[in-house]
Amino acid sequence: MSRFTARELSLHAARICLDKGGQDVRVMALPPGASLFDYVVLVSARSDRQTSAIVEEIYSFAKAWKVARHPVEGEAGWMLIDCQDVIVHALSTEMRERYQLDTLWKAARSLDVEAELKKLPALDEPTAIP
Repeated sequence: MSRFTARELSLHAARICLDKGGQDVRVMALPPGASLFDYVVLVSARSDRQTSAIVEEIYSFAKAWKVARHPVEGEAGWMLIDCQDVIVHALSTEMRERYQLDTLWKAARSLDVEAELKKLPALDEPTAIP
């Protein structure tokens, strides 16, 4: 079982996206009952290699912290990680412009990622999880 709330997990994913050079990182909180998940993280990548690096790092983080997750889906240009209450879409800039996922969840509230990351507590090593 994860020790993170869905909000915390979405912010850790956003931090990883930024650490890996992702651009235009957006975290959206969905209204209760609006979807099967609570948060959506969107990130643009400059290349397929960067998209893969972002997704691999988030998946490794989820695995290390024992966060429930499904296998990575997608391929070059658009990859998705489903961590049950948090969905991460890593897309090329072209794919993000084409599919306009930012507008898909009209009732979603965007978090101020920079401000929220400053409030996020630092992590110990994942091996410290009982």
